[in-house]
Amino acid sequence: MAPAAPRRPAVAIAGCGYVGLRLARLLAAAGHPVLAGSRHPETLRGRLPEGARAFRLDLDSGAGLGVLAAAHGLVAACPPPRAGTADPRSARLTAALAGLPAGRGPRRAVYLSTTGVYGDRGGAWVDETAAPAPRTDRARRRLDAEGRWRRLGREGRCTVSILRVAGIYGPGRLPAEAVRAGTAARVAWPEVRYTNAIHVDDLVALIGRALARGWPNRIYNACDGGEHAQGALAAATAAALGLELPPPLSPADAERELSAMRLSFLAESRRCRSDRAVRELGWGPRFADLAAGVAASLAEDGSG
Repeated sequence: MAPAAPRRPAVAIAGCGYVGLRLARLLAAAGHPVLAGSRHPETLRGRLPEGARAFRLDLDSGAGLGVLAAAHGLVAACPPPRAGTADPRSARLTAALAGLPAGRGPRRAVYLSTTGVYGDRGGAWVDETAAPAPRTDRARRRLDAEGRWRRLGREGRCTVSILRVAGIYGPGRLPAEAVRAGTAARVAWPEVRYTNAIHVDDLVALIGRALARGWPNRIYNACDGGEHAQGALAAATAAALGLELPPPLSPADAERELSAMRLSFLAESRRCRSDRAVRELGWGPRFADLAAGVAASLAEDGSG
């Protein structure tokens, strides 16, 4: 009788939502037990793969933090609160990890941040050596969280990698309904403004690489590395659906009609490079072409 395959170490996902569910499938398929933490674990019932277990994790109250002691790896995909310039959730999570007995808890951790910490770069190319310059409290909260995770890494509790994630798209995460309704908003800025994107499956693959081999306290841009003018995702979705987009809004109309949060996303312009992840982690985006990623997403949704 052949010996049983060795059991792979458990990985916890703090904040198991859209990305976490697809990551859980990847990890479980590779033989990792998965601990899927969510404030509402009942919403994960029937959606997790075999080998994954949901548990209640509330980073506002601290409920469920003790479960993380059983994990060898941790992916923190938990968003900060919606107000303030600090992230008390990351503060509570990193403090709990720092307080675990020696030899317990994750040896590797990956924190999902945002490319928004770079702020507006006027369309310039940006890599991980650029100093952060957040322009919104939303991005400042993420930068605060990054600092907490990097301090944890410097203390030697675990090897920490930070992924600065671009706009995520994929199955169930396309502006298809807005395109069909004629409400997909674009702005006719006087100059070309750029955005950044990554297909969810490329992000999940990168998280797996960072968990396995991320350099200590290293920051990686998680993006497809492409040059996308703002509105490119809506344009690619419309083209795939054979539909026309409405004319773009003027900047004045955009200021009147769009929410402050939406306008803040559209006001910034940068092009992020992902060369470091390619070079150091051996990762490469499967969907470097936005049109291909949109087509694959629509096909999985049954709309292609």
